[in-house]
Amino acid sequence: MNSRKRSGSGIFLMEMIMVCGFFLLSAAVCIQVFLKADSMSRLAREKNQAVLAAESLADTWKAYGMEGLQPASNGEAAPEVYWNAGWERTGEEGGEPCFYAQLMETSKPAEGEEGVLSSLRIEIGRGEGHSRWRELGKELLFTLEVKRYIPAGGDSDGKK
Repeated sequence: MNSRKRSGSGIFLMEMIMVCGFFLLSAAVCIQVFLKADSMSRLAREKNQAVLAAESLADTWKAYGMEGLQPASNGEAAPEVYWNAGWERTGEEGGEPCFYAQLMETSKPAEGEEGVLSSLRIEIGRGEGHSRWRELGKELLFTLEVKRYIPAGGDSDGKK
């Protein structure tokens, strides 16, 4: 009879391979969770900035009308406003705009009044300069609709 004594190193090696595989799988799951959390945090930060930008545009529009929203170099009221990656206002051709706001103004006579009820819809989204632009296209971050009443005989600022 030929009997050999086997050492337990084969079983130990198999156990170590399984433990390493388990840790690799756990590390991959943890990395995916951290990447998803980072993505969610960035989106929340962008949405927060979009809300602040929309409120700023709305307040400016209420005080000065569309004339107050125009860029300093352009004489016409802009239907779109652009920001760079740091949320600093820029022109469409000035640098890489990352975020944009589309402005849609409508006016109608006020019911039972002699004035005009004017409304502005502000849609803020990611623009062409955003790093994920080519993958996602324009992505809407926030929408705000504001209204103001302009009395009869008042100018566009609502003053007589």
